[in-house]
Amino acid sequence: MESHRSSTSRRRGAILSMELVLVLPVFLLLIFSITEFSLLMSALARVSTAAQSGARLMSLSGAREEEVRDRVAELLGPELAANSEILVTPGTNPGEIGTVSVRVPMQNASPDLLWMIGFGLRDRDLESSAAMVMERSADLGPAPIF
Repeated sequence: MESHRSSTSRRRGAILSMELVLVLPVFLLLIFSITEFSLLMSALARVSTAAQSGARLMSLSGAREEEVRDRVAELLGPELAANSEILVTPGTNPGEIGTVSVRVPMQNASPDLLWMIGFGLRDRDLESSAAMVMERSADLGPAPIF
């Protein structure tokens, strides 16, 4: 009778182990997907905010291109700013549209957790662009005080 119980418990243990082997990869894939997507969405929000802040700085204060680039890089932080491209196109006169475009490699934002299923982050970028009407240009100097 004892040997019958031990073979039944061994069989049940083998079934549970097999279930774990089949379910664990799917569960890990789900966890990795949620983690990577969350990190990328958070980074995209930071990139978008940095582009908008740079455009606002350029539009309202007439800051020079270097100042805008430095401010956008500061807002991105050291991890996201590494290997990023910041393109500043100011309007030459008040009333024209100035733009700030930011491109950050996805590898700066998240570890490459899904490479094993063919969704790698290599050669992919997070991009954001912001445009604002120039209130002042960098050539005008300080604003008059009324």
